Amino acid sequence: MAEALLVKPDRKFVEEVIAVGGGDLKKCFQCATCSVVCGLSNDPSPFPRKEMIWAQWGLKDRLVADPDIWLCHQCNDCSLRCPRGARPGDVLAAVRQKAIEHFAFPSVMGRLVNSLRAAPIMLVLIPAVLLALAILARGPIESAVGYVDPHGHEFYAYFFPHWLLIVFYTTLTLLTFSGLIVGLFRFWKRMKTADAEAGRGDAVLGFVPSLVGALKAVITHARFGKCTDQARRKTSHLMAFYGFIGLFVVTVWAVLDLYLMPLLGVDSLYPFGLLHPMKIVANVAGILLVVGAGKAILDRMNALEDGNHQSTSFDWIFVWLLLLVGLSGFAVEVFRFVAEGAAAPGTFAHDGSFAAPAYSIYFIHLVLVFGLLVYLPYSKFAHMWYRTVAMIYAEHTGRTRDGNQLVQVTGSEA
Repeated sequence: MAEALLVKPDRKFVEEVIAVGGGDLKKCFQCATCSVVCGLSNDPSPFPRKEMIWAQWGLKDRLVADPDIWLCHQCNDCSLRCPRGARPGDVLAAVRQKAIEHFAFPSVMGRLVNSLRAAPIMLVLIPAVLLALAILARGPIESAVGYVDPHGHEFYAYFFPHWLLIVFYTTLTLLTFSGLIVGLFRFWKRMKTADAEAGRGDAVLGFVPSLVGALKAVITHARFGKCTDQARRKTSHLMAFYGFIGLFVVTVWAVLDLYLMPLLGVDSLYPFGLLHPMKIVANVAGILLVVGAGKAILDRMNALEDGNHQSTSFDWIFVWLLLLVGLSGFAVEVFRFVAEGAAAPGTFAHDGSFAAPAYSIYFIHLVLVFGLLVYLPYSKFAHMWYRTVAMIYAEHTGRTRDGNQLVQVTGSEA
């Protein structure tokens, strides 16, 4: 006689999954069409059939510890071919959101950052107040210590000094990223525990090769190439991904140019001129970010009209933040060059005609950047980290079938 299995459904979890995009969950009757048509599903551990029944039963502990929910890229090939209209792709997207909230530290942040009701407070009021307090504190601090910004000639440094900008964002970002690291370690531990209980999970590939394979798959977005019905999403993802990476590299270089180069006896070239290589990289990256985010928004709108996809605030808040960060960044740049052109060579115009609108837009840009970076561990941006960790674990434990490892998929499609 088969051993009895005690199932303890989490009814609240089922309701939460339904509320954040898995509304058709109950329609699934386990025909397995979804696992058959999915080009990313693996023989040893096919998905999303098992995830659908786990979600119906409310098996939260199994789902949040399942790396397969992250190997899914929400192509929605399964949803389009589901004979019951259960939309497995959207259900797994909802489960991923709940997994991020589950592992988030502190967990309440995962719920607040992605709530439309809380968005005005979390994404606008809190960063605006903190930035305003930092600006107000700047005066007393600089007066007390006699601090003079050596790069105060830069237009926006009069409003928000570079040293304060670096301290402000570095401190808050490191604080929240420490929470992300905690969440990722929790995720890895839960995956190992779940596999150990199931009698599997032994390492079949070294950690370093697994890491390399996963990073290659992320960099090339190779697995997106296996999607059919919504393969176009690969383009927008790649553009936004490399746009963000490019802007991050330029930001790091600007900080080094400002504060490290003078220590090495090299004159700082910041702010960069329009033809400076770093400025060219920044503008190209900004265009990629704006076009990629804009295309992602249009793709989602078209999918919604066609009935091929469901989006929630978890999706929309992130893509709109990306787009607005890129657009406001270009507006900030335009005002800077206008102010420079209206002044004497090598200086900036700081009269009211330029300062008021320019500094207002700059402040809005900083608020948007706050929402994108500081809240990264709790927003859909966290997908990049959890998915990468899941890919590493899948390779490390042989979860992908022979002949379809991430390394080989990447090598054939890169």
